[in-house]
Amino acid sequence: MNISGIVVQEQKMKHCFIINPAAGKGKADKVFLPKIIETAKRMEIEYEIHRTIAPGDAERFVKSRCEKLQREARGAYRFYACGGDGTLNEVANGAYGSEDVEIGMIPAGTGNDFPRSFGNLKYFENIELQVLGTARPVDLIRYEAVMPDLVSGSMTCADPECLFDSDHETIVRYGINMFNIGLDCNVVDRISSFKEHPLIPGPLAYMLGVGIVLGKKEGVSLEISLDNGEVYDGDIMLIAIGNGSYCGGGFKGVPKAKTDDGIFDVSIVGNVSRRTFLSLIGKYRKGTHLEDPATKDFITYRKCKKITICPQNTVKLCTDGEISMVGETTFEIIPGGIKFSVPQGCEQ
Repeated sequence: MNISGIVVQEQKMKHCFIINPAAGKGKADKVFLPKIIETAKRMEIEYEIHRTIAPGDAERFVKSRCEKLQREARGAYRFYACGGDGTLNEVANGAYGSEDVEIGMIPAGTGNDFPRSFGNLKYFENIELQVLGTARPVDLIRYEAVMPDLVSGSMTCADPECLFDSDHETIVRYGINMFNIGLDCNVVDRISSFKEHPLIPGPLAYMLGVGIVLGKKEGVSLEISLDNGEVYDGDIMLIAIGNGSYCGGGFKGVPKAKTDDGIFDVSIVGNVSRRTFLSLIGKYRKGTHLEDPATKDFITYRKCKKITICPQNTVKLCTDGEISMVGETTFEIIPGGIKFSVPQGCEQ
């Protein structure tokens, strides 16, 4: 490149593929790894492959590599999460805060929900289009959660009236797609045993999980404080906090969410009957459930920059498909928090 007579060496993008062999019945290893190697060699890109060995390894590797890149000032680097939404979450947490770093996703997991917000999922399965992709800023959701005491199992929260132990741990992490509490989270928990079954794809597993969970009518009691001053206190079927629109392998539960609008969407479904919820499950999958006038009686849908949830004790929180137990938790939007690479030809 020549600028005003000065020759400038244009730096090439470096590509790192994070392979999660545990995701999607081994799809990352069996299907995508050979394609990655063939495409990388054919396109003559600078690349490396890291194969994860345990939960948390993707985040540790990416964070370590980012620190090294910053020390060496090596220029632009792109990490592809070759797995599911949980793998992408780890890569995002490892990369957050680093300059000249992009992340992407090759959908090899069970749900693969975050890239669905960008159009045709097939583009994300094409390695050449991935390499030729362009990064765009997307939002992250920062969450600060009170965690159980691993020794005593007790909890604490900011409310001085909470009857929790005074010793506790608070974590700060980031989500990129969606948080779920209640039915959606319980479904993810229930269907974990289905993931390795070759004849049960993600959406079918979700439907089976819905049937199991609704059979026991598992709800949750929460106090939810929105940033507009509204407070929702009582029993609910579920709450979804979405940066992306999809969960459960293609269910558009938070249909108005956008990944780059500097705001997240909150959907609170009241404690409705099994029959009512099942009558809307088709619309819930398509994302048209809010158009049904009947839902106004039991669905509260808001756009927020910050909310706090406080359970009576602990509650299961599903973060990008991965479950943990939390107490009081605050969620806050980080506008343009990370650069996400979208494959060439893929439109949001």
